[in-house]
Amino acid sequence: MPGEDPVPEPIPFPVPPVPEIERRLKWRALPVLAFLGLMLALAAVAGFSLLAPPRPLTGLPEDPDVAAARALVAGRLGFMTGELRFRSALTGEPAAVSDPAADAALAGRAAALLERARERHPRDGRLAVALAHLDLARRRYARAERGYRDVIERGVHSAEAHLGLGVTLALEAAAEPDPLRERGLRLEAIAQLAAVRPEDAVYDAALYDRALLLARVGRRDEAQRRADEFAAREPGSAWVEKLREAVVMERR
Repeated sequence: MPGEDPVPEPIPFPVPPVPEIERRLKWRALPVLAFLGLMLALAAVAGFSLLAPPRPLTGLPEDPDVAAARALVAGRLGFMTGELRFRSALTGEPAAVSDPAADAALAGRAAALLERARERHPRDGRLAVALAHLDLARRRYARAERGYRDVIERGVHSAEAHLGLGVTLALEAAAEPDPLRERGLRLEAIAQLAAVRPEDAVYDAALYDRALLLARVGRRDEAQRRADEFAAREPGSAWVEKLREAVVMERR
């Protein structure tokens, strides 16, 4: 109409050619693909860590102070574990006769040597386990328990830490006046002993203690199965008869 401003023609938006569009789409897709690849890689690592067994932690580090500590206590500490069995790379089998004062002094001297070795090997979990053994020998149960748990919670498999913690918890249970807490401690001890594998050097000791504690908590059929397994592993051993008597006695 006369007097009205003419409507401006729309300015066409420049459309890039098809090759340029494809190039931009590919460029944007690369970060997405890289992100997805990273997520898949992380998922694979997480799955492997869940499925793969924890790496084993065995023996003792090669160190002169560790060797001196072992020579000092091997076969000489009594441990006062009652009917429970215990052994380790540091201490060997407990002495048949125990003198609490002498054991404490001997364990203290060995602990000083191990602490000196730990200054050279601060991240070696085997030393932490060995020091926990010496706390157990001195009946420092709370400290021994912390030492064993610290190693177990690192995600390594330490049969000695599981055995030591199982024995510590069982000894704590024996001194516990609350029946419910006593049973809870024994059940947790059984779980720790069950974590020891048949190929571990301390398996027989863990199996013996496990059968004994299973009988104590009333799981008699399972206790008998573990006692039979122990008898098959140590035929003719004096421990077999001791365990058989203990399991039968708990059945009454």
